[in-house]
Amino acid sequence: MYRFLLRPKWILFHLVVLVSSVGMLGLARWQWDRHIERDAFVAKVEQREQAEAVELTLVLGKTPVSEIEYSRVTASGHYLADQQFVEILQTVDGTNGENVLTPFQIDGGPILIVNRGFVADGQPVPAPPSGTLIVGGLARTTQIRQTGQLTDNSDGGKLDEVRRIDLDLIAKRMGSPVAPIYIDLIKTVPPSATPPDPTGLPDLSGGPPHVSYTIQWCIFSVCVVVGWVFAIRRSKRTRQREADKAEKAEKAATAAAAAAAAEPVSAERPMQPSA
Repeated sequence: MYRFLLRPKWILFHLVVLVSSVGMLGLARWQWDRHIERDAFVAKVEQREQAEAVELTLVLGKTPVSEIEYSRVTASGHYLADQQFVEILQTVDGTNGENVLTPFQIDGGPILIVNRGFVADGQPVPAPPSGTLIVGGLARTTQIRQTGQLTDNSDGGKLDEVRRIDLDLIAKRMGSPVAPIYIDLIKTVPPSATPPDPTGLPDLSGGPPHVSYTIQWCIFSVCVVVGWVFAIRRSKRTRQREADKAEKAEKAATAAAAAAAAEPVSAERPMQPSA
């Protein structure tokens, strides 16, 4: 009864089901791996955020940039107020504005780009404090242009605004080397009289719902297998009904033929002779 499953079109159907089911399980595993990786990343960031701040000049050039990112760092020096610029097209809590980026000359070290915070559109950009001071913040690595995003002008000239904190591009526009990281400012000693709104710590509570995607791909895989079973059972029932119908028709035809053969042939009455 199940020999029809070995026909070419059914074999092709089996292969499609197998490839689809295994592929969906592979996607489920991939999503789960992304979930594990994100959990490890969040744990690493939280650990670095809670650690004691370190002097930036003690780790630059000695520790890989990837291991400095999200750490609390401090630096002593002074702002280069005449080279301040902004990162445009920023949004905070539904308000459009820009981040204030000020180069900071570290004493005995490189120039550090400091993201001093957010200023809403239409508000004046506050000048940085003057004199020697200590800045502390969260170390971040250079931002990279994503597919579809606009490119900042890499030509020379005065640096007024950028679309992202691309440190290589900023160094080229400034004409001076800068540190391979920038900081999101948390605190200044002494404090600034009119600081921008600080960007704060990164919010890692969101992110892609990898667990939900994992469950969905598993469900899709199960649905494919269930549909395969349903298709086989339905085809079997259809073939069974057709076989039963053919068998009944054959029996009816046989019975009719037997009845016709058993019926006696009536003899013709002889004709009377005419007078």
